[in-house]
Amino acid sequence: MALTVGDGIDVPGEAWSFAGPVADHFDTHVARSVPQYAAGHHIVTALSGHFLPPSGTLYDVGCSTGTLLAALDDANRGRGVSLVGVDAEPDMVRAARRRFTDRADVTVVQADVRALEWRPADVIVAHYCLQFVPVADRPALLAAMHAALHPGGALLWFEKTLAPSPLLQDVIGQAYQDHKLSQGYGPGEVLAKARSLRGVLAPLTSADNRRLLHEAGFRQVTTVHQHLAFEGVLAVKGSA
Repeated sequence: MALTVGDGIDVPGEAWSFAGPVADHFDTHVARSVPQYAAGHHIVTALSGHFLPPSGTLYDVGCSTGTLLAALDDANRGRGVSLVGVDAEPDMVRAARRRFTDRADVTVVQADVRALEWRPADVIVAHYCLQFVPVADRPALLAAMHAALHPGGALLWFEKTLAPSPLLQDVIGQAYQDHKLSQGYGPGEVLAKARSLRGVLAPLTSADNRRLLHEAGFRQVTTVHQHLAFEGVLAVKGSA
């Protein structure tokens, strides 16, 4: 049985996947589903400029169709930087590569980020990506990101989070459902999307994410965006 979650997306087998036709509708769907999604792109683009030097390297992991990568490319024209998008899904990679057929400074790699061979980098962006990585694999992945960054390099990490108490989780969860209804999704579509994400999306609390960053080696961490359950943090690697 397929679940109809809106924006022309039917989820086969009741488990959310970024494969197949989702790529054709992804940008519209995520912009409606995640509050202030475009604002997150603007924040990432602005803050990355503080850490990405001329001829530097930036990774966008879980780049999907390349929308954020394109904004980063536009912001860095003529600076000689290298931008690398990474996504595991072939359909997302094909969609992203179509944006950059004439851009030698942008590479889109099909890979599981957990097995990625990292080049030394100045900025790593993870915009609503790591929440889909199994929790048990996140410590090693964050440690690999920290190791890949030059001293003074930055991780921009945006995630859906859990509230720190059952009461707050209930309030924030209902507020998020109200947001989706206000975007024109029907109650059945909201429920279907939630069902499809069971066992696929695994958010942690903000405190848990901060602990993972600290264990990976990041000591300078601050919140740069917060709306309901959606949080963006800037984590900077210390000097050698």
